[in-house]
Amino acid sequence: MKTLKIFVLMLAAAGFSLSSCQKNDSEIMTESVSKSLGVQLQAVNNTYSFGIGTKALKTATLKWDTCQMYVSRVHLTATKEQGDTLATEFNLDLKFKNSKLADLFSANSLLGDVTLPAGLYDKISIQIQSDKKDAGTAPVFYLAGNYTNASGVVTPIAIVVNTNLKFKASAKDSVQLNTAADYTALFQLDLSNAISNGRITEADLDKASLTNGKIIISENSNKEVYEKFFKRVLNLDAFQHKAFKKENKK
Repeated sequence: MKTLKIFVLMLAAAGFSLSSCQKNDSEIMTESVSKSLGVQLQAVNNTYSFGIGTKALKTATLKWDTCQMYVSRVHLTATKEQGDTLATEFNLDLKFKNSKLADLFSANSLLGDVTLPAGLYDKISIQIQSDKKDAGTAPVFYLAGNYTNASGVVTPIAIVVNTNLKFKASAKDSVQLNTAADYTALFQLDLSNAISNGRITEADLDKASLTNGKIIISENSNKEVYEKFFKRVLNLDAFQHKAFKKENKK
């Protein structure tokens, strides 16, 4: 069976107007040749230097080493080409018995699998839902690392999100699921979006209040910085499709 692993970590939504019929999970299981598609999320650009392009001799840096998110539900929609005028739309839910904690810095953060018939798919989209009730006392989204100011002082930093999250993403290319290769559809979350172009600034972090010697950015601490991060990084379309990767069978 072929595996299409969908990494996440940046989303763009797309609608479907081609489908001549729709199929759910039970109907897909009756198809003669089916393929397993994995779902995965990924975060990128974990290091950022402030002051690039300026005349400053020393610049502050921000480096993330932990990025985790609870995932409660993944809904996948795929449109399979069947000729010039026909297409079939498949709708599947990947549900977890317990909410899945995804390590977005890991290359192996597989969330689970869905099944699709072999063939050419010109549209694949996913919706990801993260519910606070599934995370329990843990954050729904947690990002941690170190902030080093222009004077070289290192301060631990963490962004803690305790609210429901929802993302949408669409693959930008078509993919042929066949018997010759495994496929990976890579979706990425760009962490530099929070900081580039002056969104969260060096001044914001230099004046941030500390909790036990640590910069905590949350709904209740350094709220202005939290709102900037949430708007730029955790918006509905935050994950973007990067590419399909193919691995030939050994």
